[in-house]
Amino acid sequence: MPLPLVSIGIPTHNGADTVAAAVESALAQSWPRIEVLVLDDGSADGTRERLQAFLPHIRLLTQPNQGRASARNALLAAASGRWIQWLDQDDLLLPRKIETQLEEAHWGEDADLIYSPCLLDEGSGSLRPQPPCPEERLLSGWFSGELPQTGGYLWRSEAVKRLGGWSNRAPLFDDYELVGRAIRQGLRFRLSPTPGAVWRIRRGPIAAQRTLIFARQKAGVLEEMARWLDESRGWTAPLRRSAGEAFFLVARWLARSGEGREAESFFGQASARGWIRPPTNPFYRILLDGFGFSRAERVAKVLRRLRFRPSTV
Repeated sequence: MPLPLVSIGIPTHNGADTVAAAVESALAQSWPRIEVLVLDDGSADGTRERLQAFLPHIRLLTQPNQGRASARNALLAAASGRWIQWLDQDDLLLPRKIETQLEEAHWGEDADLIYSPCLLDEGSGSLRPQPPCPEERLLSGWFSGELPQTGGYLWRSEAVKRLGGWSNRAPLFDDYELVGRAIRQGLRFRLSPTPGAVWRIRRGPIAAQRTLIFARQKAGVLEEMARWLDESRGWTAPLRRSAGEAFFLVARWLARSGEGREAESFFGQASARGWIRPPTNPFYRILLDGFGFSRAERVAKVLRRLRFRPSTV
């Protein structure tokens, strides 16, 4: 049986500083049957010129700027591979990423997608591996953020098409949203425990408006999963814990963005549905019971600034 063709799809927008390294890591894959497709999503910098140097070793596609989900769907439509590997413009693949995943997942015989932990590049000069999330903890890991970022997956192309492709409903969480749909629709996940992708994370201050957008998008994705679990009666105690902590974090983001009423409303509605799990720290619970969520968060913020550190205040 011939080895399957694997497509590597790289969407890029104004990625002149980083996309060349991403493309080089894709072309360096040890898997003998690959095609590398790069889609320039309406860049206004020197991205197109940087990519010209890789022709004819890549297929270069272009479109007016329509966003990452549209770019990934265009790559999916153009791909010829049985499997597809997406890679963001500022991330990297290790040379044996695809080969190792297929080997460790028994060549994907019973898989719709294969996932591996990422190596986290946080700018310190060293790479920190994510712990692998076992298949039996898949949904808990989804809630708690233990699953890999986009580059950590290898998808069966037809499976992504059955899901309807990528969605633009939560652009900051598009990979998280897609994986959530895959879980709800019963796609077969298989763990390959060896890290194979490098996720470059550059942390810094986040403006209140972006925090608000971040929180609203994450809230929508979480609520969709929680409603599905309500309807399917799929809750377990570990899922309640993981989901409760995720919902509380979103409520905290809303409060920190300055939207106190929205945070209070979100907290109250999630509490009524049994979806939220505030910290168990006694001091915080006193604040919460005495002042309500938004005021408790304001007091906790002041105390954190004063370096008053009862755990999880």
